[in-house]
Amino acid sequence: MDVRDQLRTALSEALHAVGVTTDGEIGLERPARREHGDWSSNVALVTAKAARRNPRDLGTALVEYLAQHPPRHVDRVELAGPGFVNFHLAETWLHEVLVDVATAGEAEWARHDFGRGTTVNVEFVSANPTGPLHAGHGRWAAFGDSLARLLERCGHAVQREFYVNDRGVQTELFGASLAARRAGEEPPADGYHGEYVAEWAAEMPDGADPVAWGIERALADQREVLEAMHVHFDTFASERALVEAGAMEATLAELTARGHVYEADGAVWLRTTAFGDDKDRVLVKSDGEPTYFLPDIAYHRDKFARGADHLIDILGADHHGYVARMRAALQAL
Repeated sequence: MDVRDQLRTALSEALHAVGVTTDGEIGLERPARREHGDWSSNVALVTAKAARRNPRDLGTALVEYLAQHPPRHVDRVELAGPGFVNFHLAETWLHEVLVDVATAGEAEWARHDFGRGTTVNVEFVSANPTGPLHAGHGRWAAFGDSLARLLERCGHAVQREFYVNDRGVQTELFGASLAARRAGEEPPADGYHGEYVAEWAAEMPDGADPVAWGIERALADQREVLEAMHVHFDTFASERALVEAGAMEATLAELTARGHVYEADGAVWLRTTAFGDDKDRVLVKSDGEPTYFLPDIAYHRDKFARGADHLIDILGADHHGYVARMRAALQAL
């Protein structure tokens, strides 16, 4: 029996012993402060009025009964505040869990099947292919892979995906920086100046395309670090390949057909305010160039087309403003 169920049963018996009945579920929650125990119940406060008892007096009676009839795995029970009953657990409950794990085996313990038949695409890390991973990427790798493992444990089919931003201004600047270092020159002012650029440029073969070679070199370095962390991806999805396959045009056509696109000030806009965003977003600028938003929508559309039932994006803190607009775009699709 789960330790929480044991505590609820003990509280129910204590209430009966002191002459109080309750039909509702007995609440348990983690105390805000560790010194207040492992689990806390407000049952004395919730039931006191109907029982015509003072909440703290009722809580005291419950604690006294539980002290005389200690629940399994409980080290001590204390009364706090206006009537909270706080439980401090003994280490024996952990020992019992470890026995369960050893008995069931690592592969089967705590395995559930409620996610069976559901495919979840978890995209995480997705670092730009312009340099080594940094500490933040390591954090996202650990978080994303842990989430994927938990989903798998619950029966979901999980696709771990790394989105490769291998087109656009930053990759061009990275290539120009490699070429400059290779020629013994300084990189562009808005290029890449880290020591790794000079090191990688020295490895670049004569005649290699600096952009294409640089992307592959960066990805190889990133893969090596991720493998060392035991983080493995099913798919490295290329933005360039997606765009070259016509995904942006197909996505724009679908959004237009659904009536969510309009033109204003020479640009093409997506009416994201219809789906909870704080303002509409530009898809194609007045000069005819798409914004970064359009290929991102196309990429999420592609993930659904590849069989995902649910999409999870692990975003860095600097991308939190991106959430509302992407949710709106996916609702528009």
